[in-house]
Amino acid sequence: MLALALTLILSTVAYHLVMTLIDVYPLNNVRDAKRREQWTEVAVNAPVMALPAVLLGLAAALKTPTFGYVAGGLELLIAAGGLLLWWLPYLVGVTVPWATAGTGVTWAQLHARTYAHTLIVLPRIGDRPRPNLEHMILHALMLAAAIATFAAAAG
Repeated sequence: MLALALTLILSTVAYHLVMTLIDVYPLNNVRDAKRREQWTEVAVNAPVMALPAVLLGLAAALKTPTFGYVAGGLELLIAAGGLLLWWLPYLVGVTVPWATAGTGVTWAQLHARTYAHTLIVLPRIGDRPRPNLEHMILHALMLAAAIATFAAAAG
């Protein structure tokens, strides 16, 4: 289970990096993102997303499940942040305060410019921004990583 958890965590980080920096339109729309926005997202998110792998590795090396549970909790917190960022505006019409930190635009503006032209499989709810397929995959990876990490810590 440890190998699966580490693979899922690191796959999530790798997926996030690829989707943030490499144009694979129509899954993402990197061509319409500003380079500064891309690097800000990588600089903020990649280290945080990789930390559960470090903690889980420490848990295994030191035979201390506490680090594994902290890793699972952190992975779950990261997933919750992504879910809140994308699903609150879609389902409830509320944008989280950190949605566009440092960009100088609203979430609706950023979504319209960067995400609205990507693959989206969800039906419209008024004019609310919808999670795109790219982020639905990312959120599924995060949740799977969190579950596997807790299982690894318990094993």
